[in-house]
Amino acid sequence: LHYFSYNPGRGISGLEPCCHSISVYERKSFLRSLFSPLPYIVASRINQKLINKLNDDDHPVLLEGFHCSGLLSYLTNHKRTILVRAHNDESGYYKTLAQVENSLWRKMYYLRESRLLGSYQRLLDKSVPVAVLSKPDADVLSQRYGFQHLHLVPLFIPWEGVASREGFGTYCLYHGNMGVPENEAAAEWLVRHVFSCITVPFVIAGRGISTKLMKAVAAHPHVSIVHDPSQENLSALISNAHIHVLPSLNKTGVKLKLLNALLNGRFCITNNAGAVGMGIEPGLLVLEEEAAFQNTIVELMEQPFTQEDKAKRDTLLNSYNNRANAIQLSALL
Repeated sequence: LHYFSYNPGRGISGLEPCCHSISVYERKSFLRSLFSPLPYIVASRINQKLINKLNDDDHPVLLEGFHCSGLLSYLTNHKRTILVRAHNDESGYYKTLAQVENSLWRKMYYLRESRLLGSYQRLLDKSVPVAVLSKPDADVLSQRYGFQHLHLVPLFIPWEGVASREGFGTYCLYHGNMGVPENEAAAEWLVRHVFSCITVPFVIAGRGISTKLMKAVAAHPHVSIVHDPSQENLSALISNAHIHVLPSLNKTGVKLKLLNALLNGRFCITNNAGAVGMGIEPGLLVLEEEAAFQNTIVELMEQPFTQEDKAKRDTLLNSYNNRANAIQLSALL
């Protein structure tokens, strides 16, 4: 395992038994990458020490995300197997971040990164195999960027079964990292356009909750915020909620928090942007209009979550089967 350490709270603890060795590297700073023609998420991960280690042998290489694909041109053994694990269309993802960002500086950064990523993804070697998370991502990478060897390998998940509780919860829940602009924008939309019109209790839980979002919530006594919940507390919030309301402003990638809610929570509502690419139909309500969100939430609060509702979600594990997907990914290497 070759690992870039840059985010406090995330590390390699617990992975040691799974790896022959673990090497840790630092990402280049934004300023050091500023004048590179490459996107920052790519330029900051081109590390000479890492390149030297990879060139010491001919083992297969799995590059996590287009983020690490900048190493491709530095790998000298052209007979080795290399696979890129694509998270999404990164250019489209950053464009969406720019659209919902309020800070002018960050908006400019996201737009620049989106433009550079679009150019970069067009120039990448199209013969390199790419494992994608969803069919819509495969379509974009094929039709827009010309990748020729795309393989659908669904997202790996940390859950092995459906643990949703039957009966009633007492509140609706939106959870996510509010430091990501699209998450905060989705939560604010729910407060202003859905829960300002109904009196159903609504909880927003996550990291990085801004003053702007807190001000939007302050006007509504039935809406509350849980700041920086521990993993244990978040799991309890998910398990005890009656409805998970998880619209998305981004059509790219697969939404892990939606899978979490489906496997561990009761009723789940999203929009088309949240549902696209998930390969999920049973147990998921897909709505678009504000009034539809309001009316459906009020109706569901009067309905118990049943064993039949829970059973509909068993089919999720057909697609998101870690063992089967690990075998498929290993076969590509």
